[in-house]
Amino acid sequence: MHLFIKKHQKTLISCCGIMLVLVLVGLLWVTMGRSDKKSDLTSDNSSSQSDYYLPKASDSDSISVDEMKIERVVVTKLLEISEAGGDWGGESIVQRTQTFMVRILTGPYKGVEAEMQLDLTDITGTGKGVIVAKEGDRLLGYFVMDYNTYTLYGTCTGFQRDIPLMWLALGFIVLLILFFGRGGIKSFSALIITCLMLIFVMIPLVYKGMDPVLAVAVFGFATIVVTLLMVHGPSVSSLAAGTGAIGGVLTSALIAYVLRKIIWITGTVDEESISLLYTENGSNLDIASILFAAIVIGSLGGTIDVSVSIASSLEELKGKMGDNITGWELVRSGMSIGCDIMGASLNTMILAYVGSSFQLLMLFSAYNISLQEIINNEMIAVELLRALAGCFGLLMSVPITSLTAAVFSSKGNMGEFRPNDIKMIRMISSAGEKLSGAWSNALAEARTSAARKEERDKPEEPQVNLFEKARQHYDEMHSGEEENGE
Repeated sequence: MHLFIKKHQKTLISCCGIMLVLVLVGLLWVTMGRSDKKSDLTSDNSSSQSDYYLPKASDSDSISVDEMKIERVVVTKLLEISEAGGDWGGESIVQRTQTFMVRILTGPYKGVEAEMQLDLTDITGTGKGVIVAKEGDRLLGYFVMDYNTYTLYGTCTGFQRDIPLMWLALGFIVLLILFFGRGGIKSFSALIITCLMLIFVMIPLVYKGMDPVLAVAVFGFATIVVTLLMVHGPSVSSLAAGTGAIGGVLTSALIAYVLRKIIWITGTVDEESISLLYTENGSNLDIASILFAAIVIGSLGGTIDVSVSIASSLEELKGKMGDNITGWELVRSGMSIGCDIMGASLNTMILAYVGSSFQLLMLFSAYNISLQEIINNEMIAVELLRALAGCFGLLMSVPITSLTAAVFSSKGNMGEFRPNDIKMIRMISSAGEKLSGAWSNALAEARTSAARKEERDKPEEPQVNLFEKARQHYDEMHSGEEENGE
């Protein structure tokens, strides 16, 4: 037993840490309690949905609505497409309805043939928002029974899109495991746990009235701990990455919290946020705080990614160099690595946020709206706030991760801090040296140029004809000898 514990020590610590976090999250969920009004809300919605989806039920008391549950069907025979006049927002439009026979694939009427209708009304008038059903298509819909004729009537609510998506997800899982083995299984498991906590814990807690700021703080901490322990296990790199990720998320949260009041964010930026206000608990929801929580969640994945990359790189570097590298040199290496990572990460984050608002930007371009109006639009301002807060989070996660990894990896051997270890100081110092060198070169060139100019400005001395001078000297010598001879 002792040998087993010693051999699997890291795995056991990881499992205990993950279980502890999940238990704490579960206790928080239980403490908040399940909403007692959930069943009432469901029943109210069911009745309203039945009135909407099943117009035939209001025409006759002999039609009773069975349990309003979506069933899967497949189209077996096309019948007709009917048209009728209608009204939509005060404008007259043509309402088109497609009728066909289907075979029910699930539920109490499995295998039964029934008639179903699909609304083909094109409210845009462009014809691009309508898909006509064909034989063999798989759809979803509600059904009611006319007990006078014992005939089922159904209304289509949409096409089945989950099965192709499930096959796509399955293909991704297979490739993940095929390429990365146990690491792929751990990564996928961490993703599943994160999604489950988000869907079944955080979102219900916020809807029940929990402060979105507290909810996102708990969710963010739990996600970071579970992801790092499950994927990387307990280690110095996990500690450094976790510290850096938490620091980056807190930075994003602080910026978003301060800026949401400075730039007057209401939170009602799209149809979904407005629709939340009309739910049963809508009056108790703080839409601005929910938007703030969404911004923090958006920055969470990027900060974890950057922090893990830097921490793993520094752990590998420390393993290769051993005691030959000091703590401050590790910090410098981490900052250099972070500089390379930040270029791609920032680009990815900005493009992701631009992609989420791409249709809106195209709409602004189509109507020639000025840049000033675009930036001051609340929806665009929110997306910019998301992007900038996330970028600040990524930025701050780099030095925090590098410093944490250096402190715990060096075991006290931090070495001597040099101002040049900070990239900004190194850049300023280098720029100063280059500027000083350029100034010295400019002065030297100026002196050389002045000397050349002075040399050029000197009066030219008459050129001496050496032959004439030698001849003159010869003549003088001979003339002197002749005088002496006389």
